Order: sequence, then structure tokens, then C-alpha cells
Amino acid sequence: MGNLDKQYFLNFILNNKNLTRNQARKRNSLLARDYLSENKEPCNAIDETPPSSTSSAEIASLQISTKHEPQRIVAFLHQFTDNNTLALKYTSHFWDKKTDTGEYPYSSFGEFKKAYMAILDNSDGNSLDSIRLLCEHLWQIVRNFLVNDDAKYPWSQYKLKIGYNKYLEEWMDSHSGNQPFSMPISSFPQSIQPKALIEGKTLVYFSDVVDIFKRCIEFRDNDLFFAVMKIFKESPDHKLDMKLLNTLRGRSMYTDTELIKDALRIIARNIFHRSSFPELKISCKLISANGGEAIQLRILQQDSFSDKDVNDPKIQALDGEGDLARIKTKLLNLCDFSVESRFRINEELKFCRINYLSSIDPLPSRVEEIEGQECEGFTYILTFYSYKHE
Repeated sequence: MGNLDKQYFLNFILNNKNLTRNQARKRNSLLARDYLSENKEPCNAIDETPPSSTSSAEIASLQISTKHEPQRIVAFLHQFTDNNTLALKYTSHFWDKKTDTGEYPYSSFGEFKKAYMAILDNSDGNSLDSIRLLCEHLWQIVRNFLVNDDAKYPWSQYKLKIGYNKYLEEWMDSHSGNQPFSMPISSFPQSIQPKALIEGKTLVYFSDVVDIFKRCIEFRDNDLFFAVMKIFKESPDHKLDMKLLNTLRGRSMYTDTELIKDALRIIARNIFHRSSFPELKISCKLISANGGEAIQLRILQQDSFSDKDVNDPKIQALDGEGDLARIKTKLLNLCDFSVESRFRINEELKFCRINYLSSIDPLPSRVEEIEGQECEGFTYILTFYSYKHE
């Protein structure tokens, strides 16, 4: 089995949602056994003296997680706006005409697709195939929009089949001197034309489809603000601090926006279930992280605390149990993910931060104690990395 095959197999084993709870626990115990065979003293998940009821194998299993590399996703998606990868940039931006000839940079669809496919196929870690190992949902969106010629496979939540396929090629071949964005949607086969309004509008030109793709791979301008406001205003029992929410305006970031919104809906559902704590404070700020900049999104339910044992499987997000595990799965390789609240550790209530996903080097402790005054309630923390220029 080659290295790539091993990576696919490991990714499948770690993220297979069809395993029963017993099968997932057996998987974790086997991984823990292998971990312990290579490490004389396992790292403790919480502190130097874990509760006696927790076995060493269980503690070791808490340390095992799929490799988390959100910066690679950001670097890949940044190519869609980078002049150094101009052909790929032109899949989501209007073509510029050459200043000397006044003509578009590509004479045919075939020439254009060959140029951007060379970028998607590159082997320096930013190839489309490498993204499949990190986020298959994102890989499917890009592949079905840009790569597949036969328009068989849908992409995005709208299940669109319109993309850079044979129908666009046929249209460009018969409309020389045009660029892809100019193709009318009516020129695609009726079977793949959208049957309803999308985001409140009728798609008229291919450029309208491209705009949907761009919103799949990036929160732009106020997209994050409106997405969060829509999701967290669904409950009449909860009140948003609008002054803080305005800090989300103008925040742009490359990511799989559909998966992020899925995670936010799970968070919102958890919050709405605790209707006795109606105050919500959602804010964004720019921070320094990993030698670059990152946007940190904090979602706080004021005065709501967990008080559960920090070793509870649902709190540890083990075996796919509970909403925290589902959130973690959605956010893997997209952003760092932590929560802050009050938890029970060795029968004492303590304020802690639990780091579920972190790409910080060196990795922080799984559980970190924090000062009580820093913790106003249960807080979800999502940290999105900006593109880091080398």
C-alpha cells in the first residue's frame, strides 16, 4: 500500500460515520495500544494526575486526532485570487484583455482549461487531490464545478450542475471572442438549469453561477455577519448583542463556507436548548497566531456553564458522541476550535479551555485552566487563518 493509499485509509477509519459506538471504541483502543507501545509514558489529557477511573489507554486515546492543517486549505483557496496562478484566478474572475492586442488571454476553452488544470494538478502540496484528504466536501465542490466535463455531479447546497464543462466549451467554440462569464444560463441544457430562484435571484449568466461558487469557498465582505445573524436570530427567546455582532462586518476568509454554517447551526441549536440563558455575545477580532494573522470568532452564551465532568465522552468529543464531536468533524482542517466554560475536574469545578482542534505549534494542552473572570459563560471559539505570504 502506497503512502497516499495509507493516508486515504487512515482518513476513512478516523472519519467513518457509519461505525457503531462499539466499533469506534474498539478503533480508539487499538490506536491507543499502538500509541502506548511507542511511548513509555502517555501524555495526560488534563493534568499530571488523571482520575483513577480513567485507564491509561483511554487517556492516550484522547491525544489521538486526525492531523489538522487549516493553513493548507487557505493556501489552496488563495490561488483563486493570486496573479501567480492566473489561469485558476480567471475561473472566478472576469478575464482581462491584453493591453497590446485587446484580446482575451485564451483563444479557446480547451487552452484555458488546460492552463488551470495544470495548477490544480500541481504536486507542491496545493493540488486538488491533496485537498481531498483534508476536506472531501470542499474537494467535491471544486471538482464538480471546475473539472468534470459531463455535468453529472452536483455541487453546493443548491445542487448545481452548471460548471466548466462540455456545454461551456461548446458555447465558447461557437462564440469566439467571448469569455465564460458571458454565457447565458439559457444556453445550458434545460435539464441542468436551476429550477428555482437562488439567493433570491434568477441566474442569468454564467457569472451568476461563479458568484455562488465564490461564496462556497470564501466569506466575503459581510457574508459572515449575515450568515451568523440569520442562524442565531431564529430563536425568539435569545437576544443578540448587535454592537458586538457588528464586529463581524467586513471579515473575509477562505474556507468551506457551507461546512462552517453547518457547524454554526449545531452551535445555535445547543444554545437555543438552554433558553434560561438568553444573552448572546458574538464577536470577531483579529489576532496573531502561528506567525501570521487570524480571525477569531467567539460565540458566548452569557452565564451558561457546563459543570460536566471534563472526561465525559461528549465533552471530550470521543467516538462521535454529542454535538461537540459533530462540530469538530465539520471544522476539521478549516479552523481551530476550542470552548471555554466551567467543568468538573477531579470533583472540583474549574474554569477551562478545551482545545479540540489546534494547528498551533507547539500544540497547546488539550485542557487548559483559565482565570474565572475570563469566562463569562459557555463560549465557542473558532479561529480562521489568513493566507500567509512566504
